[in-house]
Amino acid sequence: MSARDAADDAHSAADEVRDAADDAHDVTHDAPRNAAEKRVPNSRVVGLWRGSEIDAAAIVRAEQLALLFERETAPVIRVPLESLDGWQLSVSQVVLYLRDGDVLDVALLSDSARATMRSALDAACMMPELTRSLRAFGSAVGDNEAQHDRWFAPLLTLRRTLVGVSDPLRQVALFNADELNAELNRSLVELAAQRAGGDAARGRALEAVFEEETEPVRVSLARAGLAASALEGSAPDSRLADWRRWVDSLRELYERADSAWPKIAAAYRAGPG
Repeated sequence: MSARDAADDAHSAADEVRDAADDAHDVTHDAPRNAAEKRVPNSRVVGLWRGSEIDAAAIVRAEQLALLFERETAPVIRVPLESLDGWQLSVSQVVLYLRDGDVLDVALLSDSARATMRSALDAACMMPELTRSLRAFGSAVGDNEAQHDRWFAPLLTLRRTLVGVSDPLRQVALFNADELNAELNRSLVELAAQRAGGDAARGRALEAVFEEETEPVRVSLARAGLAASALEGSAPDSRLADWRRWVDSLRELYERADSAWPKIAAAYRAGPG
């Protein structure tokens, strides 16, 4: 073989390597596009959306605060979780009731679609943090720390009980307004007895002061009890709306309890008159 032939063969081999590399690059580059092209709908959405009838195959996805239904030839349907008033969920179907009166009947055609839907609906009714905005709750210092903790203990117990529970009916079943009221009253009786040093009359006098200072808490607790009863008897198409009203009443309860603590602490320091 001549030197020229050897050089030609070397160039040909190099060209083949480059061609193979180019082919590999093309395959790699096209893979995401081809994968996207092979995506198939995992749900079918039928119903009313913004006043118009729809009937379309779609890919259901979940964002942090919304459900998405991606249609092939039409705009994405984005359903904010906060716009849901309720739903009815079975193994392979969910009916979504929206705040503006629209209704979407969604057939879930795959395990991934069912998992996505359940995850989104769980997120829609996960109990929010009820103590984040409280000021007195996190301000226990010095000699009043034990008294502070005793007052807030029933509310902390309730918060821990509700953490991780996403079913509204299970949540409300864990809440008992009468029991919580009794436990808060027990806290005040114990604080009064402790401050009175065993003097029953002085203890009762301090209990009366505590009762007056915590009247707004009892009012909020009564409202939470009524909201809980409404949620327990709610229909599926309004359950989430009733759940939000109950959660709002719990927020108010925690805020009122937080506002009451400085007054309880001041009365405790002053002692019975």
